Amino acid sequence: MRLLLAALLLASASAHALTEAEAGDLLGKAVNGSAEARQAIEQAAEKGDALAEHTMGLMFIRGQGQVQSDSQALEWFLRAARKGHVESQHNAALIYERTSGSLNDPALARGWYRSAAQKGYARSQANLGNQLLEGVGGPPDVDEARDWIEKSAAQGEPRGQYLLGMLALEGRAGITRNPEVAARLIAAAANGKDREAQYRLALLYGNGTGVEKSNEKALEWLMQSAKLGWPESELMVAAVYARGLYGVPKNDAESATWLRRAALQGNAEAEYQLGRAYAEGRGVKRDPEQALGWWLRASRRGHAQAIAMVRRIEAGAAGKAGKAGK
Repeated sequence: MRLLLAALLLASASAHALTEAEAGDLLGKAVNGSAEARQAIEQAAEKGDALAEHTMGLMFIRGQGQVQSDSQALEWFLRAARKGHVESQHNAALIYERTSGSLNDPALARGWYRSAAQKGYARSQANLGNQLLEGVGGPPDVDEARDWIEKSAAQGEPRGQYLLGMLALEGRAGITRNPEVAARLIAAAANGKDREAQYRLALLYGNGTGVEKSNEKALEWLMQSAKLGWPESELMVAAVYARGLYGVPKNDAESATWLRRAALQGNAEAEYQLGRAYAEGRGVKRDPEQALGWWLRASRRGHAQAIAMVRRIEAGAAGKAGKAGK
């Protein structure tokens, strides 16, 4: 039976180009440990099937059915992207934009976003608009940025809605400042699970900007964003627990947990604050070495207070060493 399954899977992969349903079915089986399904995807991909190449990229980027590897994922996405596969073009751009080290190339990211955006891919339209707005991967162009962001938002893409909302909130790129319109767009993006939009909506409710002020709604959106892993929200939730804000009981241990989540994502302020928590034994067991470790991480990101703490510790250690040598 096992050999028959393998034969059927291989036949389906090799006889014709995979359909979305077939690729999804094979991916599900591969993720659940089916060597036959994985082999079928690999065989189809090696023969140049764009959807199979895309599926290989997904397996490597997620570490599902393959060992996680950004570089291997990029290789497969690029194979499919060069054949015009839109989602692979977008995913290749994401890797070029958001990874660190040798894979990071904002200019290539912009190029692949543009390829997918021109085919109508809404998320790429939003990301291309943001790059053009901020001058990432090439010179800024606010007019073109606005056009792409508006196209994305018109398709109901949460990222596009958020970016358009921020333009309306700040009065940028030729858009008149309108907090009420901004709040509606940002709320639409927040309801679409955009983590940054949820964070921003929490701030709008907290300040009463474009919406009626509501601490209850501010906390609700802040928690939703934090649970989805937005580091700024995680840092703010840590502050809520540390100070007992918005009716939440003060809880130093819970605060430290949220600080750690934000710090592990490279948020410098969270790294610094977590270092303080270890130095003071606040919510965690006191541990000077852990404190120094987190301050060092924050200092490498240019956090001024962390730099000052590291210098003070190093100066104290040098002083002690000097006395011991006398």
